[in-house]
Amino acid sequence: MPQEYTDPIWITNNTTLDQYCQHWLTCERIALDTEFIRTDTYYPVPALIQLNTAKAIFFIDPLNITQWQPFQAVLEHPNCLKILHACSEDLEVFQRLAGTTPQPLFDTQLAAAYANIGYSISYKKLVNILLGLDLDQNETRSNWRQRPLTVAQVRYAALDVVYLIEIHTQLERLMNEKAVNPSLWLKDDCRRMNSAIFNQDANTAWKQVKCVWQLRPQQLSVLKALCCYQHKQAQLRDIPKGRVIPKGSLWALARYQPDNLASLSHLAGIHPSFVKKEGNALLKIIRAAQNLPEAEWPPRQPGPLPKKIQPYGKAIKRFLAEQAHALALPKEIFLPSKISTAILRSGINDGQFSLPDNLQGWRRDVIGQPLIAWLNERLSHKGFNNKCHLN
Repeated sequence: MPQEYTDPIWITNNTTLDQYCQHWLTCERIALDTEFIRTDTYYPVPALIQLNTAKAIFFIDPLNITQWQPFQAVLEHPNCLKILHACSEDLEVFQRLAGTTPQPLFDTQLAAAYANIGYSISYKKLVNILLGLDLDQNETRSNWRQRPLTVAQVRYAALDVVYLIEIHTQLERLMNEKAVNPSLWLKDDCRRMNSAIFNQDANTAWKQVKCVWQLRPQQLSVLKALCCYQHKQAQLRDIPKGRVIPKGSLWALARYQPDNLASLSHLAGIHPSFVKKEGNALLKIIRAAQNLPEAEWPPRQPGPLPKKIQPYGKAIKRFLAEQAHALALPKEIFLPSKISTAILRSGINDGQFSLPDNLQGWRRDVIGQPLIAWLNERLSHKGFNNKCHLN
């Protein structure tokens, strides 16, 4: 039976948090969620932490708590499972407040995919499918830092955790009933979600800029410097990266490399107020990058895949669809599109398909290696210039 809604217990001082944390350390599992604001800042601004033990719901008020060490111990306790839904941004909130992230972790959105309920499913829909209940989600974008919260806000925030423990029970049951139990694969994904919070690299952000392949190595050197500046300044000032350098202007700045404020102001997307505020700093970054030795320039990035590889791209999609059917899993859970692109590019460059090093965990063995063997077998018979279907 789903847990009944009860009014939450507010925790608004360090002493009370410490007392409850000692109890939470004895729990086998807890459900967690956060409310935060992220409109004018780089980092999420914590507004509320919701915690459910299946016996009571708690609201931890980050506007008043200053000592997070007891809660850090709860988040890291190895014998207490932390259940969250679609928690990537929640992990940032916990890292910001407590200096750590929940572990071990069970993400119900990921688990729903492994249970073959749906890929990237919302909490509202998951509650409806598994428990037959309809949730009111009208308070999603309300002001969570106001005090007191409205009655509607309190109920919304409590309902975000009240059903997670029962959902965890049902998802575990559904995964256990599958011919191939994916529980270990889910644990692997949850571990990687946690580690991703600590592996955000400003030095590689330039590779994600649209049409980066059109730029020469010297221009890429400027682009890399601009992206690093944008990232680090956004962190330092705690503002969105687009407030430092507009996202759509990075490519043009690297391509045309203005050397004065007038030429900077003529670039598309550059507003006069931006030139006044950031212009001199950007010109300095550009000049410094221009003076870097050629040995430090990034390599030119590959362009779009050629048409001759398209049949193999379709073959990958067909292979993944077949594996999804065989394992009763959504095909989207197998390989990110960037991995598929890297596989296709490896065949062009090396004459044989291979897996990129960044494909790790169960996907490499269960999906990646069989896919490579399957592709290379067809490549040896068909070649890249054959236009027929790859059966």
